Amino acid sequence: MKKTLSMILILALSIVFLGCTTTTTTTTATTTTSENTSDTTTTTTEQVVHSIIVPNGGPALAQMYLQNNTEKYDVTVVNGPDPLVAAFGSSTYDYIFAGTNLGAKFYAANPEYLLVAIFTLGNTFILTETDDTFDLSYLDGKEIVVYGLNSTPDIVLKYVLEQNNIDCTLTYVDSVATATSYFIADPTKIILTAEPSLSVLLQSHPNLDIIDLQDEYATLSGGASYPQAGVFAKASLSNEEINDFLVDLAASIQLVNTSVEASAALGESLQFGFSATVLASAIPNNNLVYLSALDAKSSIEAYFTIIANINPVLIGGALPVDGFYYDPSR
Repeated sequence: MKKTLSMILILALSIVFLGCTTTTTTTTATTTTSENTSDTTTTTTEQVVHSIIVPNGGPALAQMYLQNNTEKYDVTVVNGPDPLVAAFGSSTYDYIFAGTNLGAKFYAANPEYLLVAIFTLGNTFILTETDDTFDLSYLDGKEIVVYGLNSTPDIVLKYVLEQNNIDCTLTYVDSVATATSYFIADPTKIILTAEPSLSVLLQSHPNLDIIDLQDEYATLSGGASYPQAGVFAKASLSNEEINDFLVDLAASIQLVNTSVEASAALGESLQFGFSATVLASAIPNNNLVYLSALDAKSSIEAYFTIIANINPVLIGGALPVDGFYYDPSR
């Protein structure tokens, strides 16, 4: 009788592009042959690579461990809100990290993306250098360089100023980086900024005067924070895909918050444009959290009610319907 021969053959390794979602299929076939029998076993494993667009800064920090997992995620890091607007309009990406109100506005027009999670409860600061007392009253009659017209930082700034009867001239620029450049050119400028840019400026200007807008908002809201930004998933994705993503996102945020030095080093290696020293300083000020869409619903509605009183167009005309919030039991 002939001896049994076993051969393991790699028959196929293919990558198929469907939109921006890549599916990698690996098929392994094992054939066993004897004098009287022939048996073939085929095992197929699929790995879907999901596409993500995320703005640099705090949002990029929140997802850095996803970005580092290139077998599962293809991440594009951008500056400013314009690429996010384009992403919602084109439906190019599986997941979009964006301001909560921006996602609500696009959902009202076309419910293609669902809010699946909140990842930050505010990361917005006003700064300058002055010999005077720097508080909200100092801002009256002054110019503030503001990034992101109608973005969450802009909305919170306007709300705080209005509630405190502060009249300012707001000059808009496209991104935090551009606002930062205004201050670098003239440190007497008052700018709206966020981490990690704030930590960059503190390295060269350790005596910065800073107003924390999270504190000012909490004073007005009775201690509540505002859900600044969230993650939006294509409604066509399966619950299994979204839930798997949410597990990875929650783990990433936890690692960033608990392993600051290691995360800062990873952020530098991912070329976010900031040194590990700056990122280590910035991470604690980013207020990174993980909240499911349903868990954050009440705080989102409270925040959106404020926006609706300012300009309801910024959230699509009215508070979002329940379908806006991803429900794992759908």
